[in-house]
This record gives sequence, structure tokens and C-alpha cells, in this order.
Amino acid sequence: MTRLPELYVVGAPKSGTTSLAGWLADHPQITFSVPKEPFYWASDYPGMRSHYGFDTPARYAALFAGAREDTMLAEGSTTYLYSERAVPDILAAVPAARFVVALRNPVDLLISWHRTQLVALNESEADFATAWRRSVAGGQPDTTPLDPKLVDYPRVGRLGAAMDRLLTHVPGDRVHIVFLEELSADPERAWRALADFAGISAEPLPSFDVRNASTKAARFTALRRITHRPPRLLAGPLRALRQWSRTTSLPAVAALKRRMWRVDTKPTVSPEVRAEVAAYLATDVALLSERLGPELSRWVTVPSD
Repeated sequence: MTRLPELYVVGAPKSGTTSLAGWLADHPQITFSVPKEPFYWASDYPGMRSHYGFDTPARYAALFAGAREDTMLAEGSTTYLYSERAVPDILAAVPAARFVVALRNPVDLLISWHRTQLVALNESEADFATAWRRSVAGGQPDTTPLDPKLVDYPRVGRLGAAMDRLLTHVPGDRVHIVFLEELSADPERAWRALADFAGISAEPLPSFDVRNASTKAARFTALRRITHRPPRLLAGPLRALRQWSRTTSLPAVAALKRRMWRVDTKPTVSPEVRAEVAAYLATDVALLSERLGPELSRWVTVPSD
């Protein structure tokens, strides 16, 4: 019988999930999927599943085929927090599944997420404010995203609605919440709480170096477009090549992948744009506070002059 993951890092994106997944992946009691995000359970994001190549039970099971029986299986797909299907389908297959959620100020999340969508070729508008306003009005970018929901910025920013949906399906004692502010301020404490939730030893301590910073940009834009949005005839072979590059441990491949990226400036927006997005999300942040307990109105409070 095929074993399925028992632990899922489900989001939110750009909120420390790469660090949390990396810490778990480095632990000897965990077998974490490579790549971190297979997107398998998000059946309502079919373009994502197809693009990343884990759209069948066999392909998904292959991620964990070599796992030792004494390790816990885990994966970390951030679309699961927003998917209507992922969590219910996970629970149908793994009734005792547990979920890790990372949260942060949704305004900062969206600014960083917008940059990520530019890099992923799902977004064509480089200016965050313009992309945000287009999305609020129901518009789409001048490109074809893997899924339109990825560039629905109001939807991505509504963490209250996402958590309300998650907690409708999952008992609170099987959901572990990590706030990025706390993770950044005291990563060891955050790790020990996560290890306790997962039921694994907190030792050895993982590396607490920053992972997946929001300063990454493609060095060769045309090459990235060919490899990630190839012509139909090349889609199959290039998908297989991408999958191989994500899973191989060859040092030369890792070095080549690093060469494909350059460091860009961290994305920022004006105080006026921050205030605009904060006002839009204020009701949802109130819902999140009501659901979780901590008062989070500071996230959408604009400092007075």
C-alpha cells in the first residue's frame, strides 16, 4: 500500500514556508518531497499540477518511493491554503493529516508575491500598484498564467478567508501556525515549536540561514521563457528536464541553476499604495484575528503623520 504524507506545509506563500520546509527536510526523521511543492492535491489548479508534473497518483507516489519506513512523509505546496479541493481530498486519503501554516502581514505578502509571479511568468505588469488595481477590477495580465487564481491578488491576500476555510475542515489541534515576525525574531524557538507539533526531536538544530529571499530575478529572461513556457511540441521533454533538474543532486546542475539567477532589489511600494491595499484587506484581517485570537489590526493600520 502506498504511503502518503502525514504532514503538509500549506502556505501562505512568501511567509517563511521555504524555511519551514527546509528545516523539516534536513531532519533525519522526515522524508520531504523533492521538489518541495508538487501541487498534487490542488486539483482545482490543473495548470500548476500539469506544469510541475505531479498530476497522477503514480507520479506523486514516486516522490516518496525510497522513503525509509521509520520516517514521516511531508510536502509543502502553498496553493493548498487557497485550494477548494486540496485539504478535503487530503483528509479523505489521510484522515489524521496535520497542517503547518505560515502567516505574515498580507500587504507585505502581496508585494513579494507579485515579484514571484513576474519571475514565474504568470504576471506581465512590473508595477505592483497597477497589477493590484487591475486585479481588484477583475482583470488579467497580458500573458497566460498557469492559473488565473495565482494573479488574483485580493484572493491571495485574504488570509482570513483562507484560514476560515482550513479550520472548517481541520480541528485546531492539527493545525500549527507560525507568524513570520516570530520566525524571523527567534527561529530556534519557532523550530522547536514546529518539531513538537510534528512529533520529532528538535535536535539536531537545522541551519537558520534565510531561504528563498524576495530578491531573485531571472538572469536570462528569454531562456527562462523557453524552458518554462515552451512551444507545445517541446512541452513534454522540457517538463521532464525541469523535473530532473529539481530532483538531481549533481553539483554541476546546482551550480548551473544558481547561474540562472541574479540578485535584484527587494520590491517596495509607496505608503499610499500600502494604505490602499491595507484598507481593502482590513475586513479580512479582522476575520483572521477573530479566527486565531491574536489581534492583528497592526497589519492594516496606517501610521499617522
